Formats: sequence, C-alpha cells, structure tokens
Amino acid sequence: MERRSFQRRYQGRPRCWCRACRRPEVTCLCSSITRLATRSRFVLLTHPLEYRKVKIGTGRITHLSLPNSEVHVGVDFSEHQRINELIDNSRTESFLLYPDQASLNLSRGEYMPQPQRPPVFFLIDSTWACAKKVLRRSQNVRALPRVCFDVDAESAFAIKRQPEKAYLATIEAAHRCLMALAAHGHEVLKAEDGRRLLTPFHRIMEIQQAYPGAPSPD
Repeated sequence: MERRSFQRRYQGRPRCWCRACRRPEVTCLCSSITRLATRSRFVLLTHPLEYRKVKIGTGRITHLSLPNSEVHVGVDFSEHQRINELIDNSRTESFLLYPDQASLNLSRGEYMPQPQRPPVFFLIDSTWACAKKVLRRSQNVRALPRVCFDVDAESAFAIKRQPEKAYLATIEAAHRCLMALAAHGHEVLKAEDGRRLLTPFHRIMEIQQAYPGAPSPD
C-alpha cells in the first residue's frame, strides 16, 4: 500500500498526516492493514458526517482492506449515476446488508448465490440515526433485497457502547458478512483472514483507549 503524507495544522501546529488512512502519521494504521481479495464487492455509502471522522471511522479502513470495494459519500443516492449502474448491472446481484426481519440470513445459508453473478453488498457507513436517513432518502438502495447475519457477540467497539447488540462498526459488519459467506463456501477465506481484517480496528481501539479520559471497556 503506497503511503504519502501531507501536512495539516492541528491545534495551531503543523502535523503530518497519512493520505491513505487519513490519520496522523504517529497513529497511522497502514502497517496493520491486510488487503483481502474477495469475490463479493462491497459498496460503502458513507454519510458526510461519518466521512469527516478521522480518529474512529472504520469505513475508510474497510475500503483499504478490501480491494473489491468502493466508497461513495452522500445522503440521497437515488440519482447517483455509479450506484444506479451497479444496481442495474445484470451481470451481478445487488443486496443491502441491513438487519431486517425480511432479510436473507447469511449465517443460516439462506442466501444462495448465482455462480455467474457475483454479489454486490451495499453497506451504509454511518451512525444508525444517519443510516436511517440515508435509507429513507435513497429509494434505489431501500428497494434492494436485504441480507443479514446472526449476531452472537456484541461489537468490540470498546470506546463507544452501541444502542443494540446488532449494531456493529462498518468493518465488523463486513467481517461477519465475509465469514458467513465463507462458512457456506461462497468466499475462499479462512478464520485467520478474518482476524487480519479486524487488526486495524483493534489498533484503533488501542489508540483511543490510550487517550486521557477514555472509557474503560467492561
């Protein structure tokens, strides 16, 4: 992964930042990121407020970790040319990864892929309040068939308590999606690949926990 830095003033002083992970060079995550090749494509729909986050946002490292992924920033994607191209592509299958009673459960093998049509999974990268706003405004995304997975453990987001057990950080959602697909033979990934995918996420937790006043994990 190519790393280049740039300078930005922070609290009145210049500081070098990594262009890849968009973090200060002293806490750069690039060395902990492993790029994983996947059959599935992941499309991150990032709310503008989430895109501005530098310290904690995990959508960026999800994209850096998965070469077969892309990021689009906005709230209403109804008329977004690239998003509509992906949805309308007859050579792929598009799904929204979102917890819903009508979702196909990946963990239980309810999703059966078509061999000649690789899946495209849309993930809304934002807080849950903002995710609902994106879904409400983006009619094309809202109309997609939905997939989900079993959540047997709470988020490891130790510095922030999630409102519900099913609420995960973006990279955790991508990880559990991929592991569920791999368990049913739809991805060629091992448990170690999953652990490597989460390495930069755990590194973020370590960095944030080191700051004075950070909450202690239970």
